[in-house]
Amino acid sequence: MPDESNFQAKPAKKSYWHWGVVFVSICLLGAWVIPEIQGRPQLAYSAPSVGYLKRKHPAIRISGIDFVSDSMRERTQRLGEQLVLVCNERSDDVVFAFQLSDAKRPREDHVFALCSPPRVLGNAELISRSEEEILCTEEFGGHLRQVRRPSSISVRAIDVRDWAAIEHDVTDFRESCILQHAIDVIESKWL
Repeated sequence: MPDESNFQAKPAKKSYWHWGVVFVSICLLGAWVIPEIQGRPQLAYSAPSVGYLKRKHPAIRISGIDFVSDSMRERTQRLGEQLVLVCNERSDDVVFAFQLSDAKRPREDHVFALCSPPRVLGNAELISRSEEEILCTEEFGGHLRQVRRPSSISVRAIDVRDWAAIEHDVTDFRESCILQHAIDVIESKWL
């Protein structure tokens, strides 16, 4: 018969260092997971770059299905808040969604903020324009251009803050220039 003394449990030495390793591991995992749980990635601002504008695709419009989605509304409104914060820190006339990015990818939303007064628009498009033209001086990424544009326009867009479709008539020359410039940039037509 085999010796049973080899099969008996031996009392373990009391060592608590492994509990410290487990605790530190859980803390590190929690610090890594918490931003993902909150669903609010930190967005970083990128200054305007003509090089980026040359290679970017037109922005992705908010679809009808997205428009009725609460999660899309909340995500886009958080993006709008970030755009307005950037407007308040800078002296730009317009800040575009593609200028904000998280660690994973740049934004491709068809969203921009007009900085004065702050207004965030999505899916902006011209629906009518006047025959009378004005000369607009436009700048993006340090490149200046003078462009002839209609002096008054009508725009259809989504007001991101109220999450409602709007139509807006613009008769102010400066605002008309800024809006047309913003739509051209976000649709990759400015260059």
